[in-house]
Amino acid sequence: MKTLKEIASRKAELRTMLEDPKADLVAIEKELRELNEMQNQIETRERLIKEAGEINAGKAGEKRETFIPGVKKEVVEEREDKYSTLEYRKAFMNYARTGVISEELRADSTTMTTDIGAVIPTTIMNEVVQKLKSYGQIYSRIRKTAFKGGVKIPTASVKPKATWKSEGTLSEKQKKEIKTYIEFSYYKLQCRVATSLEADTVSLPVFEATIASDMAEAIVVAIEISVIKGDGVGEPKGILEHTTEIPEAQQITISSTDIGKWDKWKKNIFAKIPLAYEGNGIWIMTKATFEGYIDGMVDNNGQPIARTNYGITGSPVRRFGGYDVLCVEADYLPNYENAEADAVFALFVDLNEYIFNSNLQMTMKRYFDENTDEWIDKATLIGDGKLRDANGVLLIKKGA
Repeated sequence: MKTLKEIASRKAELRTMLEDPKADLVAIEKELRELNEMQNQIETRERLIKEAGEINAGKAGEKRETFIPGVKKEVVEEREDKYSTLEYRKAFMNYARTGVISEELRADSTTMTTDIGAVIPTTIMNEVVQKLKSYGQIYSRIRKTAFKGGVKIPTASVKPKATWKSEGTLSEKQKKEIKTYIEFSYYKLQCRVATSLEADTVSLPVFEATIASDMAEAIVVAIEISVIKGDGVGEPKGILEHTTEIPEAQQITISSTDIGKWDKWKKNIFAKIPLAYEGNGIWIMTKATFEGYIDGMVDNNGQPIARTNYGITGSPVRRFGGYDVLCVEADYLPNYENAEADAVFALFVDLNEYIFNSNLQMTMKRYFDENTDEWIDKATLIGDGKLRDANGVLLIKKGA
């Protein structure tokens, strides 16, 4: 087995080989991973031997004689990270509980009381902390299809009517016209993540494990945002961009003085929800809008109209006027207080009327960029989306 010094030397040679355009990248990557595994085995073995008390204590980096059973006596250099040792981790646990850490385990320089909290075990830092976002609620509700791009789906806006006629007479002939259609294009949604060769060689397994899931999340978030406000140019056409198809009577403005009044909502907004579309419709708004202006609204008799119920599991179930409320991030819709005048801050829609057409397959590919010495992880999805029927949509805008 190679020594740590030999491994470091070989890695330097492989780094030089990468500058050759004709280098066998697959073979180099394979050897780098083998060297990493070998290095980890050596360092783990040395650490375990030390923890078992089979080698003498010494400061990190000093040269000393080490006696390992079955191995020829030689002088080796200790490369162990003292902040990863079991001894230090136990001391840190004690510090977390009592606020006291043993003097010999502090930093080599003079450690002040305000500095101790910054010296934490390396093993605890091997975790990627990411900002959480709520997503997937819209994508799970929209209709997914797999039509071939460029195909036109006809839609009809007029239905025939039946009339009662007396004996011997016929009803008038009616012509059913289909002049409108939905056409899906080919739009490419892509996410790329670059990792330098050096970082890939020493990266944390937890980091590598999160790349694929993070890219999938980014794809879904991009789809959901386009469902709400995509402009239809190079991306799906969002619900807010179908204003010419949504009846003007269902594009309603509410002032800051009326937003908390149930009688205004009932008369000016709820009364305009088409009866045929109210069965599956839901409200979409930000959590700040619901909690700040809608939740707790009561009628003239003091009965709650908008409320948040908590079931056995404790998960909030938001309702407004008998309809479910889907709270989204501010990336999707603005909060009422931050929205500009005449901007849509809430909408009522049956998301099943929105069609997202795609092959429903996200391709993943990894390749090496010779010019930048980077590994590129790429996720690509082809798709398009449009609102099939805009007659049941209500757009609620902020008044002056």
